[in-house]
Amino acid sequence: MEITEFLEFSIGRWRSHHSDHYLAFAYLEQVLSKTDIEPQSVHESAVVVEICLDKSR
Repeated sequence: MEITEFLEFSIGRWRSHHSDHYLAFAYLEQVLSKTDIEPQSVHESAVVVEICLDKSR
């Protein structure tokens, strides 16, 4: 698979959920994140990365 093909398959909204457990402190942290991958023009040289984390749960 070429890198261009990989990037084309990656376009869209990706969600991630993970949790950390601290047994010694009886503590649980859950983190939800969303990553949006959007196509850009071939002539644009900028890369924009936006990561949204939701620690409210």
